[in-house]
Amino acid sequence: MKDGETCLRRAYEAILASDFEAAVDWFRHAVEAEPDNASYYYKGSISLARSGKLDLALDYARNAVRLAPREADYRLHLRLVEGRQLARQAKALLVKPQPEPDTAIELLQEAVELDPLDAGAYLLLGIACRLAGEYDRAIEALSAAKEMNPMMLEAGRLLREAKMERARRWRLIYTHYTRRRNR
Repeated sequence: MKDGETCLRRAYEAILASDFEAAVDWFRHAVEAEPDNASYYYKGSISLARSGKLDLALDYARNAVRLAPREADYRLHLRLVEGRQLARQAKALLVKPQPEPDTAIELLQEAVELDPLDAGAYLLLGIACRLAGEYDRAIEALSAAKEMNPMMLEAGRLLREAKMERARRWRLIYTHYTRRRNR
């Protein structure tokens, strides 16, 4: 077994070579070599999260915070990974044959509290609110996503659609109200 620093260097070399599976193995070797080294868990978690391996990234982030609870960077990173994990769970609820927007909204509200700069979570929140017929909340979330990431073209398109749907809904309510009043 190699020492943790050597394993960490190998992990970064693997990342530079775009061999993310090898990087995961090297991070695992680093924490096995020095299981009480919080920085190995933290550094591994960052790379794992970037590679989309959120379950393992979350496990590593929790270990980093457990080992070094006063490290603000570790706690912040844990919040960000938890937020991404919640957004991923919410997305799974939205793409189901029978979407579950109400549950997704709850998860996404927590996700944006954990990571208020995650434009993707705001985009999903806008989609979930729109599916739930909550157009004002959808517009607010989609506006936030678009503001955070102007290149997120889908947010702009969905924002326009949500505004049109809200206007259509208000016209229907107004028409219904005026018809009842004129009877």
